[in-house]
Amino acid sequence: MHSSPTRFHFHPERIIDNDATTKETGQARSLQQAAAPDEQKVQREAAFAAIRRLYAEVVPLWRSCSRGYCRRHKQCSGDVRPCLERSWPLLTPNQQAWASYHVELGGPRRVPPATHSEWHLRGFPASNFVH
Repeated sequence: MHSSPTRFHFHPERIIDNDATTKETGQARSLQQAAAPDEQKVQREAAFAAIRRLYAEVVPLWRSCSRGYCRRHKQCSGDVRPCLERSWPLLTPNQQAWASYHVELGGPRRVPPATHSEWHLRGFPASNFVH
């Protein structure tokens, strides 16, 4: 058997996050460098918002929504947080586990995580996102 040569080599020290630039110099920083606490907070909140949106896609929140617009368009079109708080306790444990599994996969569209924070937080229990 003939094995093809490896075309890509993984070098963690060379990975650059294009979104992470220092404000002073505009230079890109390595992913191994820690983000500032305020950057971490912003990334974490963005990850929570993205995960809540995935839960809204996986669980049909629009069915129990009081807004006619959401029911008419069969999707959550407002703030997802109150809908999740209201609907999550109504789901059975099996439905909650199913929803968590599909959110971890990226929802029905299999959306990849936008950041490492989001990837990491998708593995946590849903109780962190629905309250």
